[in-house]
Amino acid sequence: MVRICLALLLVALLPGCRQPGEALGTTIRFDARGDRVAATPVRPRATSLALPVDFPDDIHLPARHAIDTLTEMPGTQVIGLLAEGDVVALSQETRPAMERDGWQRRLVTHHGGDSAVLAFEKNGRSALFVFDRNQPAQPSEDSGVIVSLQLQDGARL
Repeated sequence: MVRICLALLLVALLPGCRQPGEALGTTIRFDARGDRVAATPVRPRATSLALPVDFPDDIHLPARHAIDTLTEMPGTQVIGLLAEGDVVALSQETRPAMERDGWQRRLVTHHGGDSAVLAFEKNGRSALFVFDRNQPAQPSEDSGVIVSLQLQDGARL
């Protein structure tokens, strides 16, 4: 239980480490007089990040996603994904997929349609998913979801 609480804290703090322009998805510009110019959306950056070679086969990932961040520590992997869709659909898709692969559900929390948390355990390992609605500065039809995934291997801690 302590690991789940620490994992929730880590996942909650990591998104706050971004630069302000990245978090908003916009570039702030000023003209020659110092007046602010209308914000322009930043084109999604191409990512060259790939899943680690030892990434487990029994972890469900959204069908359409891009890896935004990757952090590895002894016994722990934290992966930040940008996924298409909405929070409710992605969390409802992940839950049965993980259970089919033998994971036992330990926690399910939904906060309206804006965020959800799922925690699973299997053979001494844990998987924590945090789904948050992406809120770009410029409205769009499909802003997507930020998925934070933390995997812990109890045997390697």
